[in-house]
Amino acid sequence: MRRGASLSTLAALVVVGCTGDAGEANPASRSDEAASPGPGVEIEYIAHAAFLLRAEDGSELLIDPYASRVWLGYDWPDGIEPDAVLITHPHYDHDAGRYREMPFPWNEQVTVVDAPGSFTFGDFQVTGVEGKHADPYGMEFGQLNTIMVIEVAGLRIAHLGDNGPLTPAMAAGLGPADVLMMPGDAVYHILSEETTQAILETVQPSIVIPMHYRLGDLETEADAPSDLGDIDPWLEGRPGVQRVGGHITTLRATELPSERAYLVFEHAPYVSGPGGD
Repeated sequence: MRRGASLSTLAALVVVGCTGDAGEANPASRSDEAASPGPGVEIEYIAHAAFLLRAEDGSELLIDPYASRVWLGYDWPDGIEPDAVLITHPHYDHDAGRYREMPFPWNEQVTVVDAPGSFTFGDFQVTGVEGKHADPYGMEFGQLNTIMVIEVAGLRIAHLGDNGPLTPAMAAGLGPADVLMMPGDAVYHILSEETTQAILETVQPSIVIPMHYRLGDLETEADAPSDLGDIDPWLEGRPGVQRVGGHITTLRATELPSERAYLVFEHAPYVSGPGGD
């Protein structure tokens, strides 16, 4: 288990109020509800499209680990030991190089989910929905892509992987989501703006977490990786952008924003580039 040095919260998105009549006899009787925000899930952004989700029972799910220095210029960190690994599709920046038969960082005791179906890991309920990789990529493996829907702590969290436009069948399988992890970058490498808006209209997330964009401080070449843009131009003009200020936050169903928010994480500080920084 790899833990960060600090924990950022979603406080900037949450307005907590408690009002009542001045003559109410025992306002303390309402304090239990106010003091207990309900269960939550900790979301840790590692880098690229990789996230580590941690439930209150201690179970951990890792989504889309990347291979070290293949297309991306940085390394996969040591010391991450999840209970299960979810892989949306067999590209090296999402499957730790498994499809290429690179050494996989986890042994057979760690369950790997890489296909549609229903699975349970501790507090996590996982549903893999059959999708399709965005064009024109992924032809070498039939454009397989599994959208991962994770239910935990009263939240529905969806990770699109590199899925393209949603067909009616995909939309039905995915359903609405409270939190949507989706590709977004300045050059629209995976999803066009039109497709992005169509997905948002279909899924109606309260929180969007962009992923799969260039992390400039981890790359040594200005044009690397090829055909992948920065995140800031993609964010321009979108209301509700919130900087987490770190790589970890905790989300709760009771604290979802009333207006859509775009949560932008910093990558994990233990991810190193070619220089070991």
